[in-house]
Amino acid sequence: MFKIKTISEMEQELLAMSKTEDIVGCRPGLSVDVNKQITANQVKKDVAILARLLINVYCGWPFHKEIVKRKVLKKLLSIYHNAHDMTGTDLFNELKGVVAVIPDRHICLQFYKYHAGCDSGRKNKNVGKNLAAANTLVTEIKPGNVAVIAFHRMYRDDWVAKQLSAFKEPLDKSSALIVDLRGNGGGNSRYSDELAKYLYGGAIRSAKKTFVRNNPDSARFLPMARPDGAWWDKVKGDTDPLPCGEEPLVSFNTEKGYDKPIYILTDWRTGSSSEMFLLRMVHHPRVKVVGDNSAGMEVYGNVGWADLPSSNIIVGLGMNYRELEFDNFETKGYKPDILCKDGQDAFEVALADLNRQMILSRDGTER
Repeated sequence: MFKIKTISEMEQELLAMSKTEDIVGCRPGLSVDVNKQITANQVKKDVAILARLLINVYCGWPFHKEIVKRKVLKKLLSIYHNAHDMTGTDLFNELKGVVAVIPDRHICLQFYKYHAGCDSGRKNKNVGKNLAAANTLVTEIKPGNVAVIAFHRMYRDDWVAKQLSAFKEPLDKSSALIVDLRGNGGGNSRYSDELAKYLYGGAIRSAKKTFVRNNPDSARFLPMARPDGAWWDKVKGDTDPLPCGEEPLVSFNTEKGYDKPIYILTDWRTGSSSEMFLLRMVHHPRVKVVGDNSAGMEVYGNVGWADLPSSNIIVGLGMNYRELEFDNFETKGYKPDILCKDGQDAFEVALADLNRQMILSRDGTER
């Protein structure tokens, strides 16, 4: 009688085909020949290494449902058992289906100019473009004394700190604030986290807890993938997973915080560290979110990169799992307080709502 393999049996079969030493970090400047032929044995090796990365390194694996794990393992085993001579491009096309079924907006494969990731199945709306052009940060005062901060992406560059610092005085004198996160796929949250703390008037969290993997494979991968990570020394032993951080949540400080209306503009591309800023700011009592659902790209994050040595396919894996305030967040995102229709500009919608609130406030009927 045919016996269906358990998840554990499939994992062990795939893990037997590779070893810890096969895990290598992404090699910068690596040239790729899309027509390079790789043998069936090389295909098997690359598939086995990808399996090891997913099963023992990827932060999401312990938390995904069994149905997801089964789909992934069955696809990997099918590619392995049917391996034949092919190009790296051919293998990339076969492996696309592996990451497509993983509900994680960060996980991805890259090969030459090609990219493959999670298929979220979402229909995206156009709610207008970010007010900041590419690689810029806008800080200005609009008519009506409305302050605007528009991030094209999240930066850690010192010029951002200087620009935000110089904007604090006009910001404090403004009557309201609009923060534009449309089209912002993330980056580094160093200064946007500081901005959230400034607006809130104290420490504020985006996640309740953060976890990393803790086993010999992850201990090899993490320093190699992100050598700038200061807390990788916590990843020791064989316990899995390991809490690596917990953020406080304090009450909004009316004396130190920005106690005026704040509108945050989002769309389907607002993700990763820009979503981290968003999830901090939704604790602020004066915040309204306007636009479309954010990307849903925050449960898994802090991506590290590995290389499949024969095909040179690059694998991007989240190294942090975050326990958020919200259930079913990944791929769905944060639903705005004011959901725009397709074609509506979220900035204009926010201004219209602000003007309505100002009129009501003058009438004494609503703050």
